[in-house]
Amino acid sequence: MDQYILPILIATVTGLFAWGIICLVQAATDGEKKKLAERLGSDDRLDTAANTRRSIIVQQMEASGLPPGMANMRMFQGLNKLLIQAFPDWSLMKFLYVVGGISIFSLFIGWVVSGSVVVGLIAAGIGAYLPFFTVGSKRSKRQKTIANQIPDCLDFLSRILRAGHSLTTGLQMMGEELPAPIGLEFRRCYDQHSLGQPLEDCLKTMASRIESTDFAFFITAVLIQRQSGGDLSEVLKNISGMIRQRIRLQQHVKAKTAEGRFTGYILVAFPAVMFMIAYVMNPAYAGILIHTTTGLELLGTAFGLSMLGLFAIRQITTVKV
Repeated sequence: MDQYILPILIATVTGLFAWGIICLVQAATDGEKKKLAERLGSDDRLDTAANTRRSIIVQQMEASGLPPGMANMRMFQGLNKLLIQAFPDWSLMKFLYVVGGISIFSLFIGWVVSGSVVVGLIAAGIGAYLPFFTVGSKRSKRQKTIANQIPDCLDFLSRILRAGHSLTTGLQMMGEELPAPIGLEFRRCYDQHSLGQPLEDCLKTMASRIESTDFAFFITAVLIQRQSGGDLSEVLKNISGMIRQRIRLQQHVKAKTAEGRFTGYILVAFPAVMFMIAYVMNPAYAGILIHTTTGLELLGTAFGLSMLGLFAIRQITTVKV
């Protein structure tokens, strides 16, 4: 059993590394974040407000125990932003402690089980990656939940405004009545405004936390209405209808591309399943790929090509609406 641990760990690390590179490329080429930043930061006053919010975030990170040098680094600021979007109650320092603890524990377990320092280091790398994977998964799930809650949220605010209440009162009622997680975001926005922060800055800060194009439409409409006037309740109703149509279209596209995505998963899993079947039926024949250096290299190459194929299929079957 010990002879299989190292190849399995190497394959796992290779897959995680490839997945991390893919995520970095997608984040670097994500146009929605750039459009959101341009929409909310096209004015010099907004740039000044953004710098003020950034300094406040740095102060909060330093207050949690993070050294000032690390708090000023964009990498840790981005990580802190992802952490807030996934687990709003966690601090970055606490998360780093968890990463370090899991990494050390994985290092100890891998070294004790295999008796090899290399295996222990690989296990430590896998253990350190798991919290980041959890944060990414939790953030994606939370962002998807918020995206589905936005139309009902806008309808709720539109009815509040038609009833004669002010926008500030509407934010308070949304924070109290709407379910989590979007209700918690509006509650935080109202609390910030109650402590003296301008409402425009509170709304833009909330938009930067949520990072949704649909939510950016709502924030933009509110900011324009506060400067030029107009019937905000009617605008919110129209935006809500547009978002509902987009969600319906996204679900339709997802249903149409389900066959292609399922085919990709089958094509990726098929070689691994056939290798396991061949190894069970004839271990001497299939074991050449495990017990020889050339075989391990071929397995690593096949695994990398499978991940590349999965990425290509996902890009083909992913239609942005």
